Amino acid sequence: MPKNKVLKAGLGYTIGNYMLKGLSFISIPIYTRLLSTSNYGNFNNFLTYGSIFFVIVGCAIHSSFKSARYRYKLNTEGAKVGRDYYSYTSTSVLFILLSTTIWLLLANLFVNNLSNWLKMDKLSINLLIIYSAASALIICFNADVSIDYEYKRFLFVSGFNAIGTIIMSIVLLLTIFSRKRYFGMVFGTTIPSVLVSVYVIYYFFKRARPDNLAWFLKWGIRYSLPIVPHGLSQIILNQFDRIMITSMVSAAATGIYSFAYNIYSILAVTFSSLDNVWSSWFYEQMYAKKYKDIRKISSIYMLLMFGFATSVMFVSPELIKILGQKSYWGAKYSAIPIVAGGYFSFLYTIPASVEYFHSKTGWIAIGTTTAAIINIILNYLLIPKFGYIVAAYNTLITYILYFVFHFFMAQKIQGKNLFSSYVILSCSLGIIVSSVVARLFIGIAWLRWIIAISIMILITLYEEKYFGFIMKKIKK
Repeated sequence: MPKNKVLKAGLGYTIGNYMLKGLSFISIPIYTRLLSTSNYGNFNNFLTYGSIFFVIVGCAIHSSFKSARYRYKLNTEGAKVGRDYYSYTSTSVLFILLSTTIWLLLANLFVNNLSNWLKMDKLSINLLIIYSAASALIICFNADVSIDYEYKRFLFVSGFNAIGTIIMSIVLLLTIFSRKRYFGMVFGTTIPSVLVSVYVIYYFFKRARPDNLAWFLKWGIRYSLPIVPHGLSQIILNQFDRIMITSMVSAAATGIYSFAYNIYSILAVTFSSLDNVWSSWFYEQMYAKKYKDIRKISSIYMLLMFGFATSVMFVSPELIKILGQKSYWGAKYSAIPIVAGGYFSFLYTIPASVEYFHSKTGWIAIGTTTAAIINIILNYLLIPKFGYIVAAYNTLITYILYFVFHFFMAQKIQGKNLFSSYVILSCSLGIIVSSVVARLFIGIAWLRWIIAISIMILITLYEEKYFGFIMKKIKK
């Protein structure tokens, strides 16, 4: 794969996702003014459950696409993919549709029990499963196009979904659901996702018919099934604390806490965008045994993201004031540890690539499940004593443990460490120290901004030294 194409794809994913996230940020002040903190908290709970059910309904089958693609190439010279891979992806879509049907039947059969457990009515539960299925189909599409760095297809689908969600939600909030605004958000989020998923189904089925279901179940499910507990545990790490806050404190506290995650989403957009490129590039280098290149690029990658994360952390209090009204400003105390924990979540993706490459998905599930259990225990013990803000610090602690486990597991699987321990240790200590400094000076905006601007200047100089994106654009 030409280096320029990889870099172009990385830049395309990142810039495109930021444009989409920019639309989302424009909508946040509107949502927070149209929704009470309780409605906002309940809607975030719906999204949390949606993230859980999307993994269950889809059986995390998207996680197998990269391995299936490289496993079934016609030869090692980069020839066109054989029909088996295309049939495999369309069969995966068929599996998700069958799974959705089964889950809808089960949900309606046991609707009373689910309503009591999830604190949702029958309509919300059905919308939840439909939204989860649509999300599973969309992520399958994203996983497929990222293999060939087709960021334009990814941005087209993501763009339609994001813009459609914003427009639909605002229209429904102001019209049909002006008195039941929670449902306005739920319908406004579900309908565009369903429309996009219809296109995704057409895309896969047009390319190849579903075929060889027995082979699919033998290899695909065996590969993906361990990712289900991993995916669920990741969601627990990312979002289950909100459900616990609702239960142990209040929906209003969940709304404020959830608002802090809008700051982390700035980082999440970058991390997820670049991971689409990193994971595909990493597979190529591993097959070519270019371990020195992996060590060099991964070090640059980690350092750049460290600088970016710390910059966002230092300006997070002001971002919260810009995005939300005064009732949400308490989120600034949660945002700093959430951003720090988010950086360790990013670091995890570096060694996890080794586990995915060697198809050791069982170890991924064990590590993530253990971290999730620790997170639940810490929240259960500490939230009643210290309030909802402590959940952010619990998440930071568990993400550190999460990363450490996968780092040593990747080293064991590979037989050696492919990454720079010095860079990893420096970045890890650096993000923790930065979070302490940001918290200590949370009331001194000018000092935090000077630090953030200084870091951004250093990031730019570092980027220009190794990549030179900015000067290339200026010269053009």
